[in-house]
Amino acid sequence: MKNFISGTILFDQKASLNDMQFPWEMISNISNLFTNQSSTFKNYENIIINEENGPVIINDSAIIEPFSVLNGPLFVGNNCLIKSHSTISNSIINHDCKVSGEVHSSIFQPYSNKAHEGFLGHSFIGSWVNLGAGTTTSNLKNNYSNVSVKWDGDLIDTGSIFFGSIIGDHVKTAIGTNLNTGTVIGMGSNIVSQSFPPRYIPPFSLYYREKITKISFDDFCKTAEKAMSRRKISLSEEEKDKLHNIYKTC
Repeated sequence: MKNFISGTILFDQKASLNDMQFPWEMISNISNLFTNQSSTFKNYENIIINEENGPVIINDSAIIEPFSVLNGPLFVGNNCLIKSHSTISNSIINHDCKVSGEVHSSIFQPYSNKAHEGFLGHSFIGSWVNLGAGTTTSNLKNNYSNVSVKWDGDLIDTGSIFFGSIIGDHVKTAIGTNLNTGTVIGMGSNIVSQSFPPRYIPPFSLYYREKITKISFDDFCKTAEKAMSRRKISLSEEEKDKLHNIYKTC
């Protein structure tokens, strides 16, 4: 299974991570991944840090703006920005992410942004994702039944009433995007919608005006290169080749 957690946290938990086959298994086991971890953070003014349910680990290079509430277990990695008035609980925020609003039981891979208000719950966010202002996930069905997810062509019961979204690398969502429980958005996709999009969006798709069209690989690369250059990182030819091989199979 792909190792969804990068960085320096939980390096002694690799065995348990390798036993997890699906992202929702990792989400449901976030608290277990903090076993034998201790809180590490510097003193902050006008910030509430609650360790009652688990440790809070904040890298020294992270910036936590005032009037935020951080509930453990929680990891905030290198060069992250947590914006004012955020509430973050039971989550892993990998390095170089920008996060705002309410986040609960979610995992961010590096270099992803949720820089505005909106609720993100029980979700997995890949790298280089940008969630537009007000992007919100549903993580609980109205009838409290288990959430199912379309995965490798099959509809799989997550075994939990709580699950939000899986959002692949390089995905962009427009302002006001609402995602239903169990939504899977394939890598490289662009979501422009004021109503709920389908619960499965194939990789490298543009969802606009309730239609799904495939994004050209050149257009995808142009957008990815612009986003990555903002972090002074380039899209290498080797990475392009890997992405193109994925693109051809979609």
